[in-house]
Formats: sequence, C-alpha cells, structure tokens
Amino acid sequence: MTTLAILAAAVAAALAIQPPSRPPQPGDSSRAGRQSVLKASTLKRWQESPWPAVGAAAVATSVLIGGLAGAVAGLVAGAAAYRWISRAESGLIRRQRAEIERDLPFAVDLLVACVAAGRSPAAAVIAVAEVMPDALGDRLREASGRLALGADHERVWRDLAADPALAPLGHAIARSTRTGSSITTALARCADDVRRQRRARADTVARGVGVRAAAPLGACFLPAFLLIGVVPTIVGAFGAFAV
Repeated sequence: MTTLAILAAAVAAALAIQPPSRPPQPGDSSRAGRQSVLKASTLKRWQESPWPAVGAAAVATSVLIGGLAGAVAGLVAGAAAYRWISRAESGLIRRQRAEIERDLPFAVDLLVACVAAGRSPAAAVIAVAEVMPDALGDRLREASGRLALGADHERVWRDLAADPALAPLGHAIARSTRTGSSITTALARCADDVRRQRRARADTVARGVGVRAAAPLGACFLPAFLLIGVVPTIVGAFGAFAV
C-alpha cells in the first residue's frame, strides 16, 4: 500500500510539473510531420489538464491513510491539488502575458521591416518567430508551424487575435488581409498602439505605487508621532496635575 501511495504521489508531482511541449516547426509539412504535430497537440492537452495530477494526489492520500478517513483525506488532497495547480497556471499565464507585452513592439517592428523588404505576412511571421525569445517566440513559432503545414492564413490570424496579449497584432494582420489595405501601415499603427498601451499601463502602475505605499508609511510614522508628539504632552499634563 505504501509503495502504491508513493508511486501515485510521484505521478502527481510529475504531472503537476509539466514540461513545455514542442511547437509545430516549419519543417513538419510531411505526413509524418503532421502526425507528429497531432500527437504533440494531444499530449499538450493532456499535460495542460489538471485532472491527472489531481486524481493521482487523491489516490496517493487515500491509499496512504486508508479507510473512510483516507477517502475523505483523498478528496481534500485532490481539491487542494486542483487549487494549487490552478493558481500555478494562472501565475504562469500572467508571466507569459507580461513577456509578450514587453516584446511585442519590437516583434512588430521586425515584421514591418520584413514586409517592407518584400516578404508576405506569413513569411514575415515565420522569420520573426525564429529570433524572438520567451513566450512571444513560442506563440509565433506555433503560428508559423501552422502556416507551414498549410493552415488557412485568416484562421491563424483570427486565433492570434483571440489571445488578449497578441490581439493587436492578430487584428492588424487579419484586417489588412481581409480588406487588402497596406500591411506595412497596419503593422506600424499596431506598434504605435502597443507602445501607447504599454506606457498607459506603466503610468497606472506608477500611480498605484503611491497609494499602496501610504499604508506602510502611515504604520511607520504613526507610532513615531504618538511617541514623540502625543505621549510627552500627556505625560507633561499628568505631571502638572500631580504637582
């Protein structure tokens, strides 16, 4: 029983700590490459689901304790594991969004340069995806892999627009593709909008610092004010009455 519990706990830990999956690559255009991408997509959905880790944690706790108490403890451990994994995923998503928002203006500038040099939007995305780091590079490589596999370009742009962090870029390319307007102008306007939004968020955060700092500063200065200003006055008043 103890061995089974340890094994289930190890499975839960392995599933909770999920390795990054490999995005589709431009060279995966063959039939074997398509099958590999399909398997990778299925594995990614399995890894991203919290339920395998939750189930393994519940089974490990239930087997380790045993009986009715073990069943109740297993349910509690499963709920705790689900809450912990959900919070961890939310933190990861927030960090990835921050990285994308940080790198997106530079990536759009590179796209403008590629399109101005005569490349199509799809070829520009594929080229820029190879040089961008972190989360933005992963998202662009995923899109470039789909384009290399022959996916519908407009569908790829719509999927980019569905991502809140990449919405300005996806909307700009999709609108230009749909209307036939200048892609260079659309991307340049997108870069300006992204930088403007980033400055606005930075100003909002900077203004919030003063508000959040008010309570700690008050907690520091209030005791000093009481000890230096109020307490001596009260002591002096009581001393005068005593005399």
